[in-house]
Amino acid sequence: MAKKFFVGRNEVSPEGFRYRGLASSRLENMTDAIFGFAITLLVIASQVPTTYVELQVSMYGFLGFIFCIMLLLGLWNNHNNFFLHFGLQDSTTKILNFLFLFVLLFYVYPLKYLFSYLGTAIYMRIKLALGDSSEAMRQVLETVKQSGLSSAQWVDIMVRFGLGLFLMYLFLLLMHVNAYKKREALQLSQKESYIARTFMQAYGLLLFICMLSIATVLVFGGRSAAIAGSIYGLSAVLLPAHKRWRTARMKKLF
Repeated sequence: MAKKFFVGRNEVSPEGFRYRGLASSRLENMTDAIFGFAITLLVIASQVPTTYVELQVSMYGFLGFIFCIMLLLGLWNNHNNFFLHFGLQDSTTKILNFLFLFVLLFYVYPLKYLFSYLGTAIYMRIKLALGDSSEAMRQVLETVKQSGLSSAQWVDIMVRFGLGLFLMYLFLLLMHVNAYKKREALQLSQKESYIARTFMQAYGLLLFICMLSIATVLVFGGRSAAIAGSIYGLSAVLLPAHKRWRTARMKKLF
């Protein structure tokens, strides 16, 4: 569906990269289906409320669900952009894509557990600040207290999270490296080759952020979990800065 929107409208990106994957392939359709299945797993993993209080309790995990969906949609968008730009269907791309999907499916439950815990804790603090003393709040407080993670467990969950994200970004990077190697077959212009290199640079920054977060929690232990998690916020600073640098440099070169 996304590709149909571009057909006959925008065949070139705003930066001047010609789209070579306007028509969806079976590989992309399968990937879209697996992303949909991953999102479904986030939903069906939760029990259906049978009472109003249980419904109220379930709402405390809504923030965590939003965080999970945003991350998955961001990964889907990165994956979609690769195929939109390059439209590759070679064996290397297929293998890397399958590895990407394997990690994605394995990654869903650690992702849900971490973000559900964090989302519930954040929403609980907001409700407490607003003076909530309902039965649902008491149940959530008890649940959070019982599920409190030890220092070693925080290290484990943060490493699992970082490693899963690292691998998916790594496979996306390798897909771009493979596409760049085929730049002559894809007939990439000098400008398009430059843009392709900057895509790889951006993924390099994401990989660096993942490694920095993992290293932080491994060196300083579970007490640094909040800092290790905050490190991912660097992407909101480094990626826009890299994009501005890329745009300014393109104006000079082309």
